[in-house]
Amino acid sequence: MLVIFAVALVALILFIGLAVDAGTLYLTYGQLKRAVDAGAVAAANEFKRTEDISLADKLNLMEHAVEEQMRLHDIDPAHADVHVYICDADEDGLRDENLQTLAPQFYLRCPTSAEAPRKLIWVDADLEAPLYFLHMLGFENINLNTNAIAEAAPVDVVIVMDISESMASDTTAPGGYVYGDYNPNDPTTGCNSFDTCMPLKQAKTAATALINTLYEGYDRVAVVTFDTQAVSLAIDSKTGVPVHLTDSMANAAAEVNGIQLHDDPPYNLLPSTWIGRGSAPVDLFNPINPEDRDGDGQDLDAADMYPGGTCTPDDDLWDESLDPYGWGGVPCDRDGVDDVFDFNRDGVWDGAEGSSWAGSMSINSTCTGCGMREAANVLKESGRSNAVWVIVFLSDGIVNMSDTSTTRTDEDFPDNLYNGFCTGGIDDNIDTQGFWAYPWCVDRDPAVRVCIDDDSGTCPPGTTYQDMSTPGLINAYSTLDYALDMIDDAALTHSSNTGEPAGNDIAIYAIGLGDAGRDLFGTGPIGEQLLRYMAAVGDDGDRTTDPCAAPGTGSNDNCGQYYYAPDGNALLPIFEDIATRIYTRIAE
Repeated sequence: MLVIFAVALVALILFIGLAVDAGTLYLTYGQLKRAVDAGAVAAANEFKRTEDISLADKLNLMEHAVEEQMRLHDIDPAHADVHVYICDADEDGLRDENLQTLAPQFYLRCPTSAEAPRKLIWVDADLEAPLYFLHMLGFENINLNTNAIAEAAPVDVVIVMDISESMASDTTAPGGYVYGDYNPNDPTTGCNSFDTCMPLKQAKTAATALINTLYEGYDRVAVVTFDTQAVSLAIDSKTGVPVHLTDSMANAAAEVNGIQLHDDPPYNLLPSTWIGRGSAPVDLFNPINPEDRDGDGQDLDAADMYPGGTCTPDDDLWDESLDPYGWGGVPCDRDGVDDVFDFNRDGVWDGAEGSSWAGSMSINSTCTGCGMREAANVLKESGRSNAVWVIVFLSDGIVNMSDTSTTRTDEDFPDNLYNGFCTGGIDDNIDTQGFWAYPWCVDRDPAVRVCIDDDSGTCPPGTTYQDMSTPGLINAYSTLDYALDMIDDAALTHSSNTGEPAGNDIAIYAIGLGDAGRDLFGTGPIGEQLLRYMAAVGDDGDRTTDPCAAPGTGSNDNCGQYYYAPDGNALLPIFEDIATRIYTRIAE
């Protein structure tokens, strides 16, 4: 029995020793693997974010980043043999041939000259792991090896900037900003002429800083501006032809620096009687086109709205011979004459005004839905399948305009919506709501979302459905509803309604500037609420998982992928923070 026990004890001790050594090796390998993965990601970040130094210095920073991560994982780099490689260290545009020997697996992953370049980093580490039981048998350690390929993922970024005239509200020089009567293109006082539009200039500086963190030749960027409509500004670096996305960061920065404030029509040059006469008939004022009083897309209104009027080409805006509503006359809008604005500032609104305004007549110019639609189209049409799609969206106001049949001519948009989905001013709710209760075309009930899909089964959960033929439709579906739909169309990928169409995997960072965070009506800041919805959808594709809904998060707080900037001075650190959050990934 003693002999059998002695033999069994030796075998038992042997198995226990082997189990201890195997366990320590397993733990050491896991520790090494985590350190190498973390080091590869850190190296990729250095590869991407240090474009202003030489490639040799970048490689040194990558190696230091890997060593730092190994220390953080309790591995002494001095006891490990670590190698960091990139595909093209000699910068000749080809993958390095010596990688066939040094890292053959990595060499095969590197793109050939016929393929698009990629920011791949190979981290390989060998570590001598000590043995404890087997050490007594003469085996001191075992070499462990692991590796990781990280990729600073190519990024397709669309920067969307509000350029409505309110983006000059902080302008002080040379002439200062005049609400409702400001010409930014004036050669002596206009901020476009001197590049002094504030906070627009600060927004341009911050956007340029973001562009400078992107990697030339790998990443691509587009610039979209919006006011009464949205425009993509990108120029191809080789042909000079307008395109959606460019890989030339210099060209993209030049596009941003060339952005100018939109010149809104001078609201203060409208006659007060034109927007404030009585409560009937219902069509008092059209903010999208003040020349089109009844919203039918035509200039001439008096003959249809006020039968019996005697407007002549020499009349002022009012025909005092007809006064059915106690206004002291009726509007006298002449066909083909831009007479509703006193462009020549003579105090008389008559035929002498002529056609004095180039561009949109709309006094509203915050079409958030336009900007999101254009940005999403840029990525859908020319975004790369292997790239991370990102939208950075900046606005300083409440959405008060949608696309119209003039600015959006595709078959999905009704061709009779000359004013888009404007629910303010030109509707019959003015009487009950009070004419000045809400700014024109701002949603009167933002808590109620309306859906006008062809099939109610595709509507977002909790929305109120209205068929397109429903009377009063334009009064129900608003500029805010349109913006929400454009956000969903861009980036919503998860919905409790399985019939709701899915968007795309787009990360959206939303920035509310200044008045976007104002609570005008006692129901919370509507501009910020929309931008926070944008960030919630753009965070993970799900509208219901909103980091801004967390307890303790209040108005004008940063949360999730939403940022609030009280003024232009806060924009630069926000854009810099967004730059650090654009993704790096483990490729293998």
